[in-house]
Amino acid sequence: MKLKRLGMYLTILAGTAAVLWGAQEVARSHPAPIRWHTVVVREPPQEPILPIPLPARNAALQRALAWDPSPSRLAAFAVEPKGELWVFDLRTGNSVASLHFSSGVASAAWVSDRLILLLTGGGQLETYDVWNHVLRSIASLHPPAGMVCRAVAWSGYTNDLYVIYASPWGNEVYYFDTNEHMYAESLGDLSIRQAYDGSTDLTLYVVDAHHRLWADRDGLLRPLASQVALIRGAGNTIYCAELNARGEAVAVRAFDGRAWTTLCRLPSPVPASSLVIDHAGHTYIVSRRFIEDASGRVARAPQGTFFFASQSADAVVAVRGSAYGVVMD
Repeated sequence: MKLKRLGMYLTILAGTAAVLWGAQEVARSHPAPIRWHTVVVREPPQEPILPIPLPARNAALQRALAWDPSPSRLAAFAVEPKGELWVFDLRTGNSVASLHFSSGVASAAWVSDRLILLLTGGGQLETYDVWNHVLRSIASLHPPAGMVCRAVAWSGYTNDLYVIYASPWGNEVYYFDTNEHMYAESLGDLSIRQAYDGSTDLTLYVVDAHHRLWADRDGLLRPLASQVALIRGAGNTIYCAELNARGEAVAVRAFDGRAWTTLCRLPSPVPASSLVIDHAGHTYIVSRRFIEDASGRVARAPQGTFFFASQSADAVVAVRGSAYGVVMD
């Protein structure tokens, strides 16, 4: 009797297994329909887009050799490839003034918040009053053959002015005092590339072709640092890029006439010419498409917009076609 019951139990198990196997085979041969769902993934950009108002128009800044907004940010000048100088209203883009010299404009710099430009070219030193359209000759300069104008340094407090010509073997410095008396002198045998005159401390800072920083005060020339590039000056403080062996900026340091202060270490080596220091003393790295601060935070330009560092390295200019504006100051 027990064997009979066991046989019946095994028969039932075998039948159940056969039914389950058959069901699985039927399921495999007739799979359930797949229901597809489309999911749209919108990833944010890696860097935020910097909102940029560009109120001014009509300046072909992308081809300008030099471009700088005035201290008041009311106007800006642009030096064209052939040496023409144009001055624009920064709020509207309308042309305020234009100058065409047969010898071309070699350099231009704002020397006053009253919209006065200092111009060199063709051996001439002149000032130009933008609002009144008055061009005034200051002096005829006759540097030795082979020297080119490398730097202009001016103190808005004392009105001292230095126009510096240099060659690989030396320099010729034209110094104008408060009363515009001119003196021609040389600062050692330095091949000067950059210069800044302290506002009130009567100190001229120069950087030579070997990236050495010197201070000239009361006729005494003394070295201050090596492997640096001058970014800009403000008041009696100069801001310099510390350079690596390849000549790239790796840090920004400030010298106030007494001591050095390291403001920041840069996230990666960059050209010193791409650095901008705003009026609050913050450092920015400027490329055509991005602005990066010293901590590595990056903002990118809107499509079709490009960034440019100003000549005075204290502002960033954005350009899109014929529209432009100062976006960091």
